[in-house]
Amino acid sequence: METSFPNKYEYYTYEEFLTLQKEENRFKIEYDNGFIFSMAPAHPNHDRVKNKIATAFINHLGFGGMCEVFTSDIAVVFENQDEIYEFQPDIMVCCNSKLFHGPKYKGIPRLIVEILSYSTEHRDRTIKLSVYEKFQVPEYWIVDISNECIEVYSNNINGKYYSINKYKKGMTIKVFDNLVLDVNEIFSVIK
Repeated sequence: METSFPNKYEYYTYEEFLTLQKEENRFKIEYDNGFIFSMAPAHPNHDRVKNKIATAFINHLGFGGMCEVFTSDIAVVFENQDEIYEFQPDIMVCCNSKLFHGPKYKGIPRLIVEILSYSTEHRDRTIKLSVYEKFQVPEYWIVDISNECIEVYSNNINGKYYSINKYKKGMTIKVFDNLVLDVNEIFSVIK
């Protein structure tokens, strides 16, 4: 049986999404409380920058510790009595391995990083920002390769980010209390 690709204007239940996700393996898809979005292939610079950031996090946190770093293909599910979302962030740091249900994390990551691309920028800056804020993700980064800057949303109190900082070349970002990342170094991999 061939699966038809979802219509972005049609409502789908989460159960329908899960069925489609099992049947359709040609595309990565995300669920936005009733709507399904496909993920386009990334530009090589997207992966270069993602790997640079993830490697820094992994080198700092190590393997097998309380917090772990995951990139792509691992989904995070946000759910309350009225809403459900399933996203595949570019990078996320999760600190409770008991909240994994197969390839899905059903908890609140410590940090999420989304790297903008033409096809995802609007969703990363609006829908995902709103969901991450509402579900109290402590820190959310939006990495803008074209402008070589990183927006960091943090200090999430009761579902509202109270600190929003933009880091450009020549600046450093302090993460996890004692890790400092150089913005120049992050974007040095762009070709």
